[in-house]
Amino acid sequence: MEHEQPRLAEPLREEKAWESDGVTVLTASVTLPQLPGGSAGARRFNRYYRRFCRAYLSYCSQLLLRDAAESCREAMASSAPWEVAHAELVWHASLHRGDLLSVVCETRETVFGMPPFSIRRGEVWDLGMGLPMPLEEFFPPHVRCKKALLRHARSRTPERIAAGEAFREDWRVQERRALDTRNFCLTEKGLRFFYPLGSVASAKEGIVNFTMPYDEESGPFLPPI
Repeated sequence: MEHEQPRLAEPLREEKAWESDGVTVLTASVTLPQLPGGSAGARRFNRYYRRFCRAYLSYCSQLLLRDAAESCREAMASSAPWEVAHAELVWHASLHRGDLLSVVCETRETVFGMPPFSIRRGEVWDLGMGLPMPLEEFFPPHVRCKKALLRHARSRTPERIAAGEAFREDWRVQERRALDTRNFCLTEKGLRFFYPLGSVASAKEGIVNFTMPYDEESGPFLPPI
């Protein structure tokens, strides 16, 4: 009998706006995944992303609102053009095979007068258990995962520089310092890991990522259906 792929529920959606001196200076929108049903795994999964939503809206109100309000005050003081700041948190599934779901979340923030900012993060879930899966699950036991990712990034960077991408001069050091082995996702082509915006390359390059092809012997492994 063919295994039925777990279905996703209607996403969690939240929208909010904040005012300063009677003027709306910041709006935010959030869309995050949810699972149907009342199983323990589904409850854990849904609770995780509900907390993520609350944490992001709290960040907006405590930190981003301050910058948005200051931007508005400066524009009004000089009668300069101005736009309402906006923050959004969105998600997509980079891979969904059987009980495995790879989720990529990205924030995008625009405050007038400041460079756009974004953060990308990934989680790979065992939907049956409702638990995230660590990077080590996709490599043989003897493999030092962080070293494997770093070796891959360093082997691919020179060709990307040759192709015109604006990496930092100290990219070798920064690729080691900024590598977070919790921040990865799975795709059909391989395991993809991300570096924070501006950490290893110019911010104009966006969020830098590398994709390691699947390898049945040395890893990363392609999860079975």
